[in-house]
Amino acid sequence: MTLLAAALLAVSPAHAASTPTQQQIQAAVDAGIAKSRATLPIAMRVTSLLGCQPSPEVPAEVVCLVGMSAAMRDGYVVLPLRQDGAEWIGVERKHAQYPGPTPAEAQALIRAWATELAAADPEAAKDEQIQQAMTTLQVKAVDNCEVIRKSGILHCEATLSLPAKPAIKTDLKFALDGKGWRYVPR
Repeated sequence: MTLLAAALLAVSPAHAASTPTQQQIQAAVDAGIAKSRATLPIAMRVTSLLGCQPSPEVPAEVVCLVGMSAAMRDGYVVLPLRQDGAEWIGVERKHAQYPGPTPAEAQALIRAWATELAAADPEAAKDEQIQQAMTTLQVKAVDNCEVIRKSGILHCEATLSLPAKPAIKTDLKFALDGKGWRYVPR
């Protein structure tokens, strides 16, 4: 019976990794402002939640990519949070990292984009770079992603390779929406 109970707890939603809702993030922001005891509290509103993932820097935290409105400074930021019981608490850490797609995800996104482009534009389908992007381009690494404040797009350093050619270091951009990652061409 104890083994069965342990197995059920392991897959129970209460024990699954959870992420905060937009309302929980707003509550954490409000609590952080109240705790700071600012003489002129700034009204900060979470306007959108693009996604949350485990923090690549601190194992017990999540990082959320959110749209914020604060004193006419609208934009996207990465908010680190940790869970304390049922409550989410903001963690004060400037320059928190938001992980981009894995190399395999990035490669699939680029191939899907190139395939769609080739299907829509016969001239693009003849382009050697588009053909390589559809078939042989490999994404070896996606690192050091930074959020573009105005758009919420992640700008990442990447290493690409093609057969019989040296690795290429370049920048790639990705957007996160309700469906997941999307490759953003230049």
